[in-house]
Amino acid sequence: MEQLHENLLADTLDQQERQSLGAIHPTFMGGEYLPNYGRSEVEIARIELESTTYDVISVRARPVGTRIKYRLVDEYSSEYRLPRQTSSRPLSLGELIRFLDSVEQGDVSEPSWTQFGFVLSSSQCNLECGADLETLRDFTQVESDYYPDLASHYAKAIQEWYDARLAELSAEA
Repeated sequence: MEQLHENLLADTLDQQERQSLGAIHPTFMGGEYLPNYGRSEVEIARIELESTTYDVISVRARPVGTRIKYRLVDEYSSEYRLPRQTSSRPLSLGELIRFLDSVEQGDVSEPSWTQFGFVLSSSQCNLECGADLETLRDFTQVESDYYPDLASHYAKAIQEWYDARLAELSAEA
């Protein structure tokens, strides 16, 4: 980490730095177009999609009075319907998982894409649009500095989704 240029570790990059990184490879743009953090806001979880530009969805929380307010942001200003807007205390791991599984994307009209929950919706959508199942095996990653078991939960859920889709394709063949 010490050998990396300090700008690569910054929370935000200026337009020239973004363009320079994107010229090296589009995956370096992942997360670089997320909106800035609000006052006292922290990222409590991150969903990373291994798309061409390595898309990132950030789950953020900030104190508002005696409550904690949540929002989901991505690099495209997508609209999300959250299952809850606030809580009186930090979410437990189980509550965060239920929260993430229940998020709805405002412009998604195909129910089958969300039948496995929000986190897997991009994989399911890509599969139904013709992507190779094997490329989707590692397409979605979930991580959190505050919930260390979140990554392993979703790694298991993604593997179960993959195994079920593989079994369906084998049965069709």
